[in-house]
Amino acid sequence: MVEISKTGVTLRQLQILREVVRSGSERSAAKALEITQPAVSQQVRILESLLGVQLFVRDKGRLVPTAHTMALFRDTDATFVQIERVAKTVASLKGVDSDTISIAAPHIFTLRLLPEAFRKLRSRQSMAGMVLKSGTYPEVAEHVLKGRADLGIARLPLDGNVFDWCPATTATNVYICPRGHRFTHKDIIRPEDLVGEPLADVEPGMQSHLMNENAMRYMGAEPHLAIQVDVIGQEVSFVAAGLAISSSNTFAASQFASFPVEVRPFEPSALYHYVIFWQKGRRLGTLLQDAIKVLVECAQADVENCV
Repeated sequence: MVEISKTGVTLRQLQILREVVRSGSERSAAKALEITQPAVSQQVRILESLLGVQLFVRDKGRLVPTAHTMALFRDTDATFVQIERVAKTVASLKGVDSDTISIAAPHIFTLRLLPEAFRKLRSRQSMAGMVLKSGTYPEVAEHVLKGRADLGIARLPLDGNVFDWCPATTATNVYICPRGHRFTHKDIIRPEDLVGEPLADVEPGMQSHLMNENAMRYMGAEPHLAIQVDVIGQEVSFVAAGLAISSSNTFAASQFASFPVEVRPFEPSALYHYVIFWQKGRRLGTLLQDAIKVLVECAQADVENCV
């Protein structure tokens, strides 16, 4: 086992410590590492002896890490995340496929796109599972850049110096309305129609939302932001409850098919280009190539059903 700077502490011991902190128990850590629970307990005791500090406190059967442990865990975790990234890169260079894929995407795409894509992919490929990393578009890009995710779903622009991508679908602006709302009788919604309407908004700084709000301000009317949320997709529950309407686009709105809402085009509209992307230069194995194809198929089908 690799020893760290003649301290007597090994990488394996730190890996075990990391898993115990992450899982909260020696049993779960042993299962994750495919070793016995006594082996985990022994290595934790040895590590405590080498460091001269108590690493865990038992609380109702659960191991609670001490402050010393958390300080060590933060650096250890970052190290092993980097090692895992290197392992993925080595595997991709050798053309070795993992049986698990990790995808980074905004939360909204867990409502429809990702479950449907995973179902289709599993029917075509032998795979163990999927790991999801959710977040804002910048966070999604960071997940892929740092190797925490194999693939990401985002919209352009992206940095072509660090990412490669495959076009998935395009989208235009729409508004989401509760069923029976007066807008459901309109073919197109325009800025003047929004005056006085309570809005459910997400991340007001996003370009699409600013465009709509500024169109109202140009007419001398201040938008009525009745509900603001911090995760894309949360707003649909408030719309479905009849509390507001919300700006979206055809791709994002297609994820709301199971909610009692209706979609209407909005003009003037922008054009959004969605892509499936990955680390630049990465060699994609068969599973990831198939995952990209399935994601593109599902994305295009979702938008077609929404229009």
